[in-house]
Amino acid sequence: MGRLEAAPTAMPPPAFASPIELAHFSPWSLPRRGIFIPYRQCYRIHMDIQLKPHSLTAVCAPHAAAEESAILIADLALQGPVTVLDCGNRFAAYRLMQELRLRLPNPMPAIQRVYVRRAFTCYQVQTLLGGTPSRTQPYILLDLLATFYDDNVSLPEAHRLLESCLRQVERLNQAGPVLVTLAPLSIAERAGLIERVYAAAHSLYSLELPITQELQPILF
Repeated sequence: MGRLEAAPTAMPPPAFASPIELAHFSPWSLPRRGIFIPYRQCYRIHMDIQLKPHSLTAVCAPHAAAEESAILIADLALQGPVTVLDCGNRFAAYRLMQELRLRLPNPMPAIQRVYVRRAFTCYQVQTLLGGTPSRTQPYILLDLLATFYDDNVSLPEAHRLLESCLRQVERLNQAGPVLVTLAPLSIAERAGLIERVYAAAHSLYSLELPITQELQPILF
């Protein structure tokens, strides 16, 4: 599988960005739609994402890019160890195995280089990140904000926990690249959470499903 060229390094965000065209992951060939992203430039995705050292990359996509993340993790596992922190039950182990079997006669050595840890509440996400050792390897955080949208957690508390988590992400980022996947916002009252992650990211990829065209049924 081919790789993207390196994404541009961090750049100061504009005061107000113009509409940026959404990127679509290959192999999908879908009509693109527009979106306003006032935080970082959005880069076009063709095959997968090439992570850069000391760079935080955010990917926002339906299902928190579970399918695309599995392909990326497989690609990384071919090169060395990769740590996956599953914050929203998004780790597709079967898809990862399928991808590696397509590339290797024996996928087990690559599978053994993938370290998976899971959290089921936003408090566990904080503990998980705090207990993750900093190593010179990629870190993939799947659906980081899934549990932060829990109504049982107050909005101020969710913001406090997220700030703590982002400090840990920054710590991990000092040693290796970090990729965070996010699902599209579904609770307007908590938009500030995803905006905070966008603001912390050095590069942002976005994927959106196409608008399905409704056809008038033929009556005669």
